Amino acid sequence: MSGRKLVNLSLVLSVISMMSSPLAVSAKPSTSKESKPKPEYIMDTSRIGQSNNGMILSNQILELGVVTPSALRLQGEQAIRMGNISRAIQVLQKAVEMNPLDMDGRVLYATALEKKLIKQKKRDPKLYNYVIKQWTFVFKHSEFDDQKMQGRNHLINLVGRAPRWHESVKRYLANVMIAEDGEVAFGGEAQLQ
Repeated sequence: MSGRKLVNLSLVLSVISMMSSPLAVSAKPSTSKESKPKPEYIMDTSRIGQSNNGMILSNQILELGVVTPSALRLQGEQAIRMGNISRAIQVLQKAVEMNPLDMDGRVLYATALEKKLIKQKKRDPKLYNYVIKQWTFVFKHSEFDDQKMQGRNHLINLVGRAPRWHESVKRYLANVMIAEDGEVAFGGEAQLQ
């Protein structure tokens, strides 16, 4: 019985060695004498997708079609760390649109928006109001206490106070948001986005 297995194995090895395809797998152990040069297309992919020898940069994720909310969130987090706030806002906005109840993505999005707001010499009222809406959403709708506290602390730093426990979101936003056109005070018709 063992002789039969050896015959079958040797037959398989001879068939595999006869295959002339460059992608064929050889069952023979490779020796240094047989080291044939590999075609360059197997290892070098630098001409495809703007990569460096097969390595994909995280800022290429959108171009390659990997657009899950978690991948976008990771890319946005990296963009914040690298200081590329406009890219972070773009990527995190897409992540929030795809999964609006993902509080981790929403926290990162609000953080990127707030960093953009802080960099401005003259505060943009529309951006200011939008940042307040984002942190209010995090404060009111988070399941976890650490996210609620993070939203509360950012609201206190931006506005001076967080919503009171009996205060509705609409009333809070009507009291803390500023006029966007500069002439008329905000009328309290806030829509939480």
